[in-house]
This record gives sequence, structure tokens and C-alpha cells, in this order.
Amino acid sequence: MSGQPPQETVATMADVIISIELARAIPWPDARSHKHSRGRLAVICGGRLQTGAARLAAAAGHRSGAGWVSLMASSDAATILACHETERLIVERAALQSLSSLCAGFDAAILGPAFGLTATQADDVLDMVQGFPGPLVLDADALTLLAQGGRHGPLWQALLARRVPTILTPHSGEFTRLAGTFDPEKKAAATLAFSMEVGAIVVHKGAETWVAGPDGRLASSNLATPFCASAGTGDVLAGLIAGLVAQSMPAFEAACAAVWIHASAADRVGPGLIATDLIAALPAVLNDLAPEALRAR
Repeated sequence: MSGQPPQETVATMADVIISIELARAIPWPDARSHKHSRGRLAVICGGRLQTGAARLAAAAGHRSGAGWVSLMASSDAATILACHETERLIVERAALQSLSSLCAGFDAAILGPAFGLTATQADDVLDMVQGFPGPLVLDADALTLLAQGGRHGPLWQALLARRVPTILTPHSGEFTRLAGTFDPEKKAAATLAFSMEVGAIVVHKGAETWVAGPDGRLASSNLATPFCASAGTGDVLAGLIAGLVAQSMPAFEAACAAVWIHASAADRVGPGLIATDLIAALPAVLNDLAPEALRAR
């Protein structure tokens, strides 16, 4: 793997521990805030039988404070979404319409949860990486498509050329497909090297989560509970990150704050946790973080 950072960089930055202080830096509304000023988030949905992951991500982004959250979907998936969604809007994608044009005007987007792995969907990811002008969270299937295209493929090259924040959220299996086999004892160095190579924020999930930035910043968290080993919890984390960057929180800080909030919500739930429990626990976690003047009474 190219772009290995100097070991002294890792040693210097690895003591940045993701904590409540980072989480408290999230944006808060004021008396002048309205739904459009709090950030507009687009969440790309997969097929009609794969809408759940996008719904989890969208709900988490909404709970994080984004004021306007839309699920972008094909007509058949939109019909399924309409049976479930109340707070999130559903935007139906017209035939031959590009995803980047569909998401025009949104402040951030998330793409990948249960999105699909066809050549057409690879083209959609490429279109978003090239054409969406705001922060973009790539998770799950988007990461698999990036890995399948290879380092010389158009998607990888488009990622390298992208000049606005991109956040990748791989677990270690996805990270290995993207960056190659790594020594688990050197997870920090591998994560930072890959972040610097591709020019993106990398949230390398696991029992110990590392957040790395292409500017050399590196932060760690060992707050994760094993009860998060449940389908959909990663979609919630991706949605939290996307919701925070939609509110103009810097990408590295948003990733760190989301990791802390996600872990804290999971800790409140404990045994029996499923992904929707995390979303239900978010208001209490956020209420504890909010400035005194904004706290619920």
C-alpha cells in the first residue's frame, strides 16, 4: 500500500481520543433557525426490496439535526417508502435522470447502504463522486463498487480528483478490499495511509474505531459495545455523519462526533440492541450534549 505515513506522525496523532468534548462541537440551532437552514440531506435508496438500510441512514441523519432529509428512489422503491415514511420526503427518480442532478441543491448526500452492485449502480456512484458538489458519505455497496473497479478504474480516479469532502466508512472487511491486507496491530497506520492516499476521511469501524484525515489527523475510539454487531448499525453511523456534515460541521469533526454519539446511544440500549434502537436513543444522547438553554425541560 502506497502513501505510508511516517511512524512519528502516527505516534503524534494517535493520542487524539474521541470524547464527549468532540461530540459537543456539533452544530446547534438558534432562534433564527428553520428547516432549510439546518441542512438538507439526500439519502440514495436501493431497490424496492432494499429500502431498509437507506431508511435507517435517513432517520439517523434527521435525528442528528439535519432539517430536511429526502430519500431519493426509483419509482418502485418510492412506493415501498411511501408506506413507511412520515418525516422524510421521498423524491422519485425519473428514467435516465442522473443521481447528481437529482441531488442538486442538497448540502450533503449518503450513498451505498443496500444500494446494489450492478454496473449501472457503479455508474451512479461514479456520477455522484464526479458531479455532486457537496460532502458525500460512501458506505457499504458504494465501497464494494469502489474496490471492484480497482485503483486504475474510473471510480477510483474520480475519488482521487474530488476536491470536496468525501467520507468513507468501511468495516475491516471492506477496508481490506479497498486498501489490501493490513496488520490488525497497525490498524491506525493503515487507516491513515489509506486516507492520505485517496484524499478522503476514513472511518475504519470495529471494536476500536479509527478516524483518519488526509491532512494527517487521526483519532481513535474504543467505546464500541459488542451489541453493535447487528445488521443496520453501520447505516445509522453513516447517517449520523452525513447529517452532521449537512449542517456544515467539518467532515473530520463530524465523523468523530458521530462515532461518539453512536457508541453512547448503543451503550444506553445494551443487550438486545437492534439498529432502530440506536435511532430511538439518539434524542436522549443529544439532549445531554446540548447547551443548557436548548435542553428539553
